[in-house]
Amino acid sequence: MYKQIHLLLLFFSFSFFGCDQLSKTKQVPIIDNKAILKDDSKEHKLEANTFLISGISFTPDNTKIFLFETKNGSYKLADSTIVYNSKFNFKGRIETPKMYRVSQIKNKNKGYPLLVDNSRIHVFLNRRIDFSTAYSNSTIQKEYREYTSQMTTFKDKGMSLYYNLKGNFSSENIKKLRKERLELFSKQNNYIRSFINKHPNSYLSLILIKDNIKTYSSKTLRELYSGLSQDIKALSFASSIDSLIKGKESKIKERLPVVAIKKVSENYKGDYRPLAYKINGLNPYGESISLNSIPKGKVILVDFWASWCAPCRATNPNLVILHQKYKNQGFEILSVSEDKGESEWLNAINSDNLTWDYHVIDKNKILAFRYGVESIPFKLLIDKKGRIASENISGKALEQRIQELLAE
Repeated sequence: MYKQIHLLLLFFSFSFFGCDQLSKTKQVPIIDNKAILKDDSKEHKLEANTFLISGISFTPDNTKIFLFETKNGSYKLADSTIVYNSKFNFKGRIETPKMYRVSQIKNKNKGYPLLVDNSRIHVFLNRRIDFSTAYSNSTIQKEYREYTSQMTTFKDKGMSLYYNLKGNFSSENIKKLRKERLELFSKQNNYIRSFINKHPNSYLSLILIKDNIKTYSSKTLRELYSGLSQDIKALSFASSIDSLIKGKESKIKERLPVVAIKKVSENYKGDYRPLAYKINGLNPYGESISLNSIPKGKVILVDFWASWCAPCRATNPNLVILHQKYKNQGFEILSVSEDKGESEWLNAINSDNLTWDYHVIDKNKILAFRYGVESIPFKLLIDKKGRIASENISGKALEQRIQELLAE
């Protein structure tokens, strides 16, 4: 009970903040905020490779506003400025569109996400960060508004499906929820693909392909990349994405299956089960846990997933059912999240009612790499002796295999 209350408190403290994005750019120079505000009524004609974030905040004058940029997959402080007459500004150089965060506190994980390009971006920074808004009339900013607006709609619909249950988690309702969420996530997934296909000459399409490198199969990624215009594919950022896709394609060819490898021996019968590799990380309470934290003799389902992975979220209702059905028979679940942001991770745990005790976050994909996980969702089963018994298993086959391993 204490852990559930603690988790809820963590959820509400984190759920007001935006999602992680991947990008990198140069250090933004500190500027004279008051000097820009004197000419705030005019639209600035920006030089090439520069941006201007023109903001409004109702924090008191002389309080700081912080600007964060992404470097090596994590947000870093790029600049800070002072609020003057409820206004603030950031100006800097940028060669290609990048993701930033603007925050009223010096916390890289708690800010309003912005796509920044060679334009003037108007920002209204609300005290409640998820109520903030941004506007710019550049082409990519219009595309970004179109995309984020639709994704917000999908998110709101998903949350409403959960809340419409009103706490009634009967098997019938869970089954209905699973079907409705699967349909919704399928629509969301189709929207992302169609958006990329409809905007072959957009830099945003490149960003979206990179954001879904871990979600989509190498075949889907290659199809999306091939549909981009030659002008976009000529960019250095496109070349880096092409390399990521090639790396994913090569892993498929090189990777050997973990299980079902029969020994070359006439006397061998059955499947080969190697010992499970090390899994350890921090849980939602900041505590270090591992496979050894789970009592011996359990059948363990290791689920690689993420809050942003639509197919993963679609399978969560079934995991809830399996855990409730078999937990008293020696079955346990260890969820390994590939999220970058803790707020999104905690939000998804609570939203999807993942009540088991064992959750770790794998921000740097170390655990996923160790298990050869090419894309998520990816599920594997560990038998009572700590050996990998099945991998990449789902649906009816998953429950049947759980029953077999519990019976051993």
